[in-house]
Amino acid sequence: MTPLPASPVTGIVFLIVALSLNSIKDGLAKMLDGYYPTAYLLCVQLIVASLILVPIIVHRYGRGVLIPRPLPQQVIRSVFFVGGVGLFYWSLNFIPLADATSMVFVAPLVVTAVSPFFLGEKLGAHRITAVIVGFAGVIVMTRPDLDGDRAGYFIALAAGGTLGFFYMMNRKLAALQPQLVAVTHASLIGAILLLPTAPFLWVPFRLEDGLIIAGFLVFALAGQVLLISAFTYTPASVLAPFQYTQLVAATLFGVIVFDAFPDGMTWLGIALVVIAGLYVAYRESRKSR
Repeated sequence: MTPLPASPVTGIVFLIVALSLNSIKDGLAKMLDGYYPTAYLLCVQLIVASLILVPIIVHRYGRGVLIPRPLPQQVIRSVFFVGGVGLFYWSLNFIPLADATSMVFVAPLVVTAVSPFFLGEKLGAHRITAVIVGFAGVIVMTRPDLDGDRAGYFIALAAGGTLGFFYMMNRKLAALQPQLVAVTHASLIGAILLLPTAPFLWVPFRLEDGLIIAGFLVFALAGQVLLISAFTYTPASVLAPFQYTQLVAATLFGVIVFDAFPDGMTWLGIALVVIAGLYVAYRESRKSR
């Protein structure tokens, strides 16, 4: 399927909204106080998304659409997604959250560095500079103190690299199928990969968590749809600087829900991230006109 004609700004907006929704989803997960294992929540998220999306795409496109094409690339994308998220949460067993977050945000750098070879996209000094400035903003915001097991940093870096390849696979497969079908395949394959672990992760459901889990699933599904749609309209190397906005959204969620007001250095980091993103959006908007 050929993407609809649109400005690159369309994909940028989709990505920012998607990452903001993901931050809200992660914030809701935090409100569960760690009662449910993260892999368990991820498995439930993908199963519920598949149950909702499969009947929709079958009704709209027919049963044949259930077979992912090309199958190897579709499986690889889901493996990158599940592997990246899994590695990130594994790293939290060894190092502080701020350190792990900083390491994982190597993903946009991976996208920027590899996209000319993997996707054939042009890469200029302006995009590279924006990614570096955005990454500097993340470091300023999180200020990792490197106080943890060294293995944890390598695991978190592997998570960032894996997620970077997941973003590029989204772009590579974007034109081959409708966005809704792409989201369904990513969810369905991911659920199949995680399902064997479900019996080992099961914990009794708490009734009082019903609304939080429902919100978690809604935001997760909406975020996943918008994330894959973003790569349909806009090159991965253009979107790379905006992947840092998830940390900005997470900070704002912390202010609103947990009353965790950022200090001056955090606001400086937010400013660097926003400036880098706005600069790319401005340049791409001018180029599209």
